[in-house]
Amino acid sequence: MIQEIVKAVSEMTPVDGYTDTYLPEVSVFRAENDYPNLPIVYDQCICMVVQGSKDVSLSDKTLTYDPSHFLVVPTIVPLECDTVATKDDPFFGITISIDYVVLQEIIDQIGSEFSEASVSLAPQSGAYLELLTDEIMEPTLRLLHSLKVKGEAEVLGLQTIREIYYRALMGKNGHILASAARGESAYANIASILRSMHDDYAASLDVAELAARVNMSVRSFHEHFKAVTSYSPLQYVKRVRLDKARMLLVNQGLQANVTAHMVGYESSSQFSREFKRYFGYSPKEAQNNFASNMTR
Repeated sequence: MIQEIVKAVSEMTPVDGYTDTYLPEVSVFRAENDYPNLPIVYDQCICMVVQGSKDVSLSDKTLTYDPSHFLVVPTIVPLECDTVATKDDPFFGITISIDYVVLQEIIDQIGSEFSEASVSLAPQSGAYLELLTDEIMEPTLRLLHSLKVKGEAEVLGLQTIREIYYRALMGKNGHILASAARGESAYANIASILRSMHDDYAASLDVAELAARVNMSVRSFHEHFKAVTSYSPLQYVKRVRLDKARMLLVNQGLQANVTAHMVGYESSSQFSREFKRYFGYSPKEAQNNFASNMTR
C-alpha cells in the first residue's frame, strides 16, 4: 500500500516543493535535494512521509517521521526541519491541515472516551508521533485518488479527511489532539495564545496579561507553555518574529530595516544580529539561500 501512495504522490508533484490540490486542507511535497536545518512554522496538521524521512526539532526535542510513523501537530509551532533527499531517491510527503470544528464534531460523536475527565490536562508537547498503520494508509490512499477530480475531492475527499482525523484521535496519543480541540482544556488555552502570538507577533509581549487571558497563574502558564513549545514565552515570540522576518525577506524581497520594523524590532542592527545568530546567515543572504516554495 505504501508503494501505491508513493506512486500517487510522485505523479502529483512534478517539481520540488509543495503542490496544492483541489482541497485547501491537503498539500503534497517532493524534495530532490537536502534541506538541512530549515526553520518552518507548522500550523495544526497531520504530516506523513511516504518515502524518505524527516527530523523536526522543537528546542531540544527531535522527532523523526518516516513511512513507519506520522507526525501530528495539534497547534501552531515553529520547528527546525532536516530533510535528506536526492534526485534518484526523492522525499515524498503529505500534509493535511486539522480543522478543529470537524475534530470537535467527531469527539462529540465518540462520546465518553474523550470526555473532560478522560482528556489529560497535564502539560503536553506541541508535536508528537503515531504509528503509520494500515488504518491510516488505506484512507490516505483513497484521499489521494479522490484528489484527481475536483468533484470527487470536494465530496469524497472531505469525508476521507474526516476518517483520517478519527484514526488520529484513536491513536496512542489521541488525547493530546482531543485536548487541543476542547476549548476548556489547558492545552487548548495555550493553543489559543500561540495563535494570537502568531497573528500579532509584532506586539509587545506581556506574559502576565496572556496568563490572565486564559485564567492561569503566571507560573502555570509558563509550565504549560514550555511543555507545548519547549521555549519560554519570550524565547518563543523572538523565534516567531525571526521566522516571519525570513519569510518576508524571501517571499517579498523587503529590505532588512523595513522587515525589522514590521516584525516588532525597534533597532534594525539588533534585528540583523539576532537574525544571523539564529539562522547562521544575514538577512541579505536569506534572500539568496531559499526558494519561496520551500518556506511554507
